[in-house]
Amino acid sequence: MQEVGGRFAFTWAAIALVWLSGCGLFFRAPAPLPAIPYPAADRAAARDLLVLLPGRGDRASTFAEEGVVRIAQRAVSNLDVIAVDATAGYYIHRNLTQRLVADVFEPQRPRGYRSQWIAGISMGGIGALLFARFHPEVVSDVIAIAPFLGDEEVIDEIERAGGVLAWRPPAKLDPDDYQRDLWRWLKACAERRQTCPRIFLGFGSEDRFVRAESLLAAVLPPGQVVVVPGGHTWEPWRQLFTAILPRVAAR
Repeated sequence: MQEVGGRFAFTWAAIALVWLSGCGLFFRAPAPLPAIPYPAADRAAARDLLVLLPGRGDRASTFAEEGVVRIAQRAVSNLDVIAVDATAGYYIHRNLTQRLVADVFEPQRPRGYRSQWIAGISMGGIGALLFARFHPEVVSDVIAIAPFLGDEEVIDEIERAGGVLAWRPPAKLDPDDYQRDLWRWLKACAERRQTCPRIFLGFGSEDRFVRAESLLAAVLPPGQVVVVPGGHTWEPWRQLFTAILPRVAAR
C-alpha cells in the first residue's frame, strides 16, 4: 500500500496470507466503506467519536450484537460510535486507511468532535494501529484489543533483542515489511522520538497473541494497559472495552 505522502509502502496482502487462508470471508472492498452510525443520545451537546474496526470473521454489526456499542455509550457520555465494515477485502486491496479517511473521518469533520478515537479487535487492532501510524493527526487515541502484531519470526527477533527498546530494526526495510515498520513506529513512540496518539492496549491473559502483546505492554504507560483473564474471545473483549473506555475519556 502506498500511503499518503509516500512515507512507506506496505503490503496488506501479507496480513491476508497470515489470517485469511481458507476462511471464506468476503474479499470485496466497495467504496465508500460501509459503516453503521450509532449517534449519541444528546446530539446537540459536545461529543467524542469512536470508530470501530472488526476482527477476522466479524462485521460492523457484530459490535452492536456483542454489546460493545452499548458498553461504549454507557461508559462515555455523548459518544458517537461508527462501526466500520472493514472486512478482509480492504486489507487485501490495500486501501483501508485511505477509505477510512475519505469515507469515515472526513465526512465527520463539520461535527467538530472534541476527540476522535479508533479502536479495533484482532485484525482490526493492527488496522487501528496502522491507521494511527500514518494518520496521527486524525485520532488522539488508539484502542487495540487483542491485536495481531506480527508473525512469529518478527516477534522472536524482538524478544531475542531483549524487548522493543533494545531491538534495532534494520537500517533499510523491505517496502513490503509492514510488520517491522509498525514496530519501528511503536518503538519511536515509546522513546518519544515523535508525536503519537495515545495507545491503549487490552488483551486476555491466555490470548493467542500474548507474546507480542506483552512486548508492546512493556513499553506503554501502565495505565494504558489492561489484562483480563481469558483468551481470544468476546467475553474478555467486552471486559476490556468496559475498563479502557473510561480511561480514554478521562484524558
